[in-house]
Amino acid sequence: MKKYGMLILAVCSITQCLAQSILTGKINGVAGKETELNISRDVWYQKDNSVFSEIKPDGSFSFTVPGTDPLFVTLHYNKQQQQLLLSPGRPLHVTFEDADLPGTIQFSGKGAAENMLVHATFPARPFFMQPFSAENPYGKLDQYSLMNILLPNILDTVDHLSLNVTKAKLPAVVKASLHTQIKYYYALNMEEFSIILQSYAKNPAYQAWKDTVIKLTGMPSIIDLNRSPAANYFLDAYAKYKMMEMGQVYRKDKAQGAKMLEAAAGLPFDSLMQLAGEYGDEIITLLATGKILPPAQHERLLANRVIYYSNEKETMMARKVMTELTKYFAGSKEEKNASQRMAKLESMLASGKQNEHIAIRTGISTLEQMLAPYKGKLVYLDIWGTWCGPCKAEMRYAPKLKEQMKGKDVVFLYLSNDRDQADKKWREYIQVNNITGEHVRLTGEAIETIWQTLLPGEGTRYYPTFFIFDRVGKVLIKKAKRPSDEDALYTQLLGAL
Repeated sequence: MKKYGMLILAVCSITQCLAQSILTGKINGVAGKETELNISRDVWYQKDNSVFSEIKPDGSFSFTVPGTDPLFVTLHYNKQQQQLLLSPGRPLHVTFEDADLPGTIQFSGKGAAENMLVHATFPARPFFMQPFSAENPYGKLDQYSLMNILLPNILDTVDHLSLNVTKAKLPAVVKASLHTQIKYYYALNMEEFSIILQSYAKNPAYQAWKDTVIKLTGMPSIIDLNRSPAANYFLDAYAKYKMMEMGQVYRKDKAQGAKMLEAAAGLPFDSLMQLAGEYGDEIITLLATGKILPPAQHERLLANRVIYYSNEKETMMARKVMTELTKYFAGSKEEKNASQRMAKLESMLASGKQNEHIAIRTGISTLEQMLAPYKGKLVYLDIWGTWCGPCKAEMRYAPKLKEQMKGKDVVFLYLSNDRDQADKKWREYIQVNNITGEHVRLTGEAIETIWQTLLPGEGTRYYPTFFIFDRVGKVLIKKAKRPSDEDALYTQLLGAL
């Protein structure tokens, strides 16, 4: 159920809720029906922390957010977004054009000054992260140039932006939030730049770059974490870096590395490897954070990851991290809030398990066998995996797609490439998200056989990929439109019926 009006945050105490921040706005040429305000503690979109405002006929909308401190939020409208900074006693009014929220937004009210700074300071990606691909020119720099040219240039940018905040006529508490967000926004992007160096540019300097960024920034304090979503995300990167250091020891000396991991995580090495196979490598980091981080940062990281995995509806991982949070911090405010999220998630899973419109099929080995039950109907095939972020993003558009095709002879068939170890994870993801339709899981050679039948001669496999089959089971459209294409896909399916 959508929440309209006031956003009641899990982090808001009774005293805090006596204060509030006000956001009003007007959209010129409005075409949408509502705007969304999302509050994330660690940059990631968190659906449960969203509130919606119905847009009035004149294009106006409004939000009230409780709390005593400045708060970074994201305004969403028609697949567009803009970061804002809301503060009690500093009402903000925004206006923008329907087709271009970030490009046309204008600010007024007491909160205008800081939000003009936010708009100018936090691009979607800073200059050194563009593009996020092998074509990034900075990814090709040698280690000397990275450390002695690019890094000083970035730090100069940070200093310049921070100086702008210092000079601005703003309350000290607003300035502190801006300073902290600037620091960790750039630190986080510099840390992620190592992905470009390592994965895209194959640059051997990636480790030296990552080492420098982590040591230069250090571990966020609790004050930093309370002020900045980027600081919370950086805390996750910091913990993973500390785990990576243990991994480096393991690669050089397996016996010594295994002892370090066992001591940090409190489990035998073989058990850790089994958990990594079942949950993914991050579980080892989260099990070891009690030895890596001070208690306050440890609690915050675990709570953040429960929020993240609950939001992503990754039931198994959310459950496992929740166990760790309760183990160390039972009865704390963070633990209680996380428990409420988990209870809601488990309720959704229980409901999904009873959904008779979710069909899981086994014993499939060929495309013909997979399609055989659907002769006489159009089939829309989605090849995906629970490990694939873009695949899961497309699932958000599935309910609208199925509503559009309601009453039509269309079968929605989902083929997942997930390992046998991830069978429970796959089933629960389908059930908790109520992904109605027909579901098959294959892996290894079995799914490769399907790919070769669908796209003979093509060696690259893209996830997700979509196909439309006619009523006799022949491929009608290869690489069909995806659910997020909305009207274009609806037209494609209706034209095939």
